[in-house]
Amino acid sequence: MRDERASLPRVRIAVIGSSRVGKSALIVRYLTRRYIGEYHSNTDLLYRQTVPINGTPVELEVIDVSGTNADKFPAEQIQWADACLLVYSVTDRSSFDYATEVMSSLRRGPGAAGGSPAHAAAAPMPLALLGNKTDLDHLRQVSTKEGQSLCSSHGASFSEASVADNSNDLYRCVDKLLSEVRTPSQRTRKFSVTKMLGSLIGGTNNSSSTSRSGSVVACPRMPPPARPPLAAAAP
Repeated sequence: MRDERASLPRVRIAVIGSSRVGKSALIVRYLTRRYIGEYHSNTDLLYRQTVPINGTPVELEVIDVSGTNADKFPAEQIQWADACLLVYSVTDRSSFDYATEVMSSLRRGPGAAGGSPAHAAAAPMPLALLGNKTDLDHLRQVSTKEGQSLCSSHGASFSEASVADNSNDLYRCVDKLLSEVRTPSQRTRKFSVTKMLGSLIGGTNNSSSTSRSGSVVACPRMPPPARPPLAAAAP
C-alpha cells in the first residue's frame, strides 16, 4: 500500500479559518462522511487520504491550519499548498472578516502571501470560500450576498453549507476546488511528523469505486529547516 500511494499524483490543500468555524469537522466529513462535532487543536493537523479526482486516484493531503493563532498570517502553509479553502461561520462576523483578510492577501500580488517565486510566476492559486453552519441560519451574521460579492471581486468560488447536516454543497465545493488543481505541486513539504494520531477510514456513503485510506498526523507550526520530510503513514 505504501509503494502504491507513493506512485500516485499528489494534491495539497490548505484549509484556513478562525477557531470554531468547523474546519476539522468539514475535513473529516469530506474524507469519511462522518461528523465529529466540535473539535479544537492548538497545532496544525495533516490529513492524508487517497481520493478520486475526475475518476483518477490521487493522494490528497489536507493541512488543517489551527485557528488559535489567527492573528498570524499562515504564509508557510499557503506556500506548501496547491489550493486554499477558506472557511468561516455564517454566525460569526469576525470569522468572515478574517477570511476576507486572508483572501485579500492571497490575491494582492506576488509575494504578498509569502509565496515562492514559483507561485509568483504561475497562475493564481485556486481558491474557494465556504460559509459553514447554515443550519444555524437564525443566528446568521453574514449574508450570502456578502460572501458572493467577496469571491466575485477576488476570483474565488463560493459556497455555503452545513457540515452538521452533511450538505451536498460541502462536497461540491471541495470537489470543484480539487478539479481546479491542474498540475500537482512538487514543492518541498514544510511540515514534519511529530506524532501519529489515528487512522481515517472511508465512509460507506462514498459512491466511487476508488478506495479511500489514509491518516492524520500533527504538524509543528514552525519546524526547523533541517527536519526530514513527512513520513508515510503505516498502511
